[in-house]
Order: sequence, then structure tokens, then C-alpha cells
Amino acid sequence: MTSTTADTVPTGKATRTDGGTETTVTRTRRSRTIADEETSGKARYFLAKANHTDGTPALDREVTSEGEALVEALRLGVTYYEVQEFRVVPDFAGRKPQLNKETVNGK
Repeated sequence: MTSTTADTVPTGKATRTDGGTETTVTRTRRSRTIADEETSGKARYFLAKANHTDGTPALDREVTSEGEALVEALRLGVTYYEVQEFRVVPDFAGRKPQLNKETVNGK
């Protein structure tokens, strides 16, 4: 579900070309894609248990997609959780050691 469409936004500035005609300059704005964010399609979706009020997340049934989680959560009147699993990968190559995260392929 990544979107790479570009929206054209007029800037309101006109420039004059060598021939004396004016052209309007437009900027293009790329929308943020899902790939720019942390989610990479490896998430799992769970519905919350109904009537669970002690503040601790309680997972109920797993659903296959975020769309199904949205519909079922609305239908049942509960919230849903998106769970991702990561592995820590140390990087000692540079001057400063770093800890990076790598997505684990669940299922």
C-alpha cells in the first residue's frame, strides 16, 4: 500500500522565459509512503479483550490484516493492537558502536 503519486501545488510565482512569455512555476510534493515509516508489512494485528480495564494490554483474537482489524474493532467496540517483532543487531564498524533493529519475519 505504498503511494508514490505526486501532487502538484502551484506556488503563485511566474517566471519570464527568453521569448518573453510567462510560465507559472509549480512544485511537486511527494506524499509520505509507508516505506518511509517503520512499518514494513511485517506487523500482526490483534483485537483487544472486551471489558478489560486494569490497564495491561490483553490480546484476544488475531486478524489477518489491518483492514480487518479496523472493521472488527469497530463492530465489537474494542481497540486493536499492531505488534511488530525486532531483533537487535550491534554495529561496531564505526567510531561509535550502534545498536540497530532488524525486523523479524513472524509467521
